[in-house]
Amino acid sequence: MTSADPELADHRMLADTLTAERPLHALVNALHGISAAPVAVIDLRGGVLVSVPARTEWPAEELVAASPSTGDAVADCVLRPVELEGEPVAVLCARGQDVPPALFSFAATLAGIELSRRHAVLSGRRELLGQILEDVIAGQSSEQETARRLGEHGLDAGKAHEVVVGSVACPPRRLRSYPWNLHTLLSQQHDPHLRAIVHDRVVLVVPEGAGLFVARLCHEHLSSLGSDARVGVSKARVGVRGLRLGYFEARNALAEGYGVHVHRIQDLATALLIAGIEAGLPLRDLAAEALAPLLDYDQKHGTALVNTLRRYLAEDGAPAATATALFVHRNTLRNRLRLIEELTGRDIDSPSSRTHFWLATTCWELGSTADLSSLLDGRGPQ
Repeated sequence: MTSADPELADHRMLADTLTAERPLHALVNALHGISAAPVAVIDLRGGVLVSVPARTEWPAEELVAASPSTGDAVADCVLRPVELEGEPVAVLCARGQDVPPALFSFAATLAGIELSRRHAVLSGRRELLGQILEDVIAGQSSEQETARRLGEHGLDAGKAHEVVVGSVACPPRRLRSYPWNLHTLLSQQHDPHLRAIVHDRVVLVVPEGAGLFVARLCHEHLSSLGSDARVGVSKARVGVRGLRLGYFEARNALAEGYGVHVHRIQDLATALLIAGIEAGLPLRDLAAEALAPLLDYDQKHGTALVNTLRRYLAEDGAPAATATALFVHRNTLRNRLRLIEELTGRDIDSPSSRTHFWLATTCWELGSTADLSSLLDGRGPQ
């Protein structure tokens, strides 16, 4: 046997680990067996992904900060970068100088191949999810069918979810390819939360109550890709329509600028401006949100506050004409208007509130046909 034969056998042993049940663990274990040196893979946040022996202490922060490109020793360790689609995402570390340099570099390449393979699997799933979410946003498929498709990705549309939308100025390819969490690649076949790229924005759907926490993690990740990272969080909502409205809420919050922003209830006039930019904005859903206190009160008490508000606006805020049209006494009308103000927290006679309430009642009356053209054509409630 020539001197090259043992080296070739070692290379083959490492290559064979990619067919194991846990390839990266098998690779590190094999490299340890060949060299007898402690070996580890550490992500760029200092998390030890794999270590053999398992209890070995690693100066992770110092090793990651070294950003190794050569075989120079750092803290008595030799290092090699592990790359995913050309981006360094981890380091392969071995303590001491006992690992042959060529074999060590080969092992780092194999580690990158394994991470790329797993990343491709998850990326394919996210592409499919992205198509579903685009349909949700555009309202192009039935709620029942969309709920079924989301269920295949592990999301129960019958439960409340929050939508997180993030953006950053960076090449779309980098946004799609850069891994968020190497532990996800190694420990499971699914993301902890539904995540996809929609219209060059990151969109995550998370359980109620998790939105702000996930948004901060999202912002931290996006900040590593660009300096203007911004993230918006929606209210918690149920159903496919809730996800659709949540997307627009989160995207609107995102527009507030750098950092993490949570959706705030806004005037319908603001929503109308957004609609001029984004076709398909669910104006009726936004109207339902604006009128929710009145709709809920009418349903529970059998009153007609929404209809009263609609008629009051149609009569240009004239109490006498409104009372006559509704066949009620002026005092009754006055009490209803006072209750509307209490429930909505708005002065019904202020110009901004008039605009807000007119848009809300108009979109509500138009129903599913509510869009910009119908509003501009003046096809509102009479």
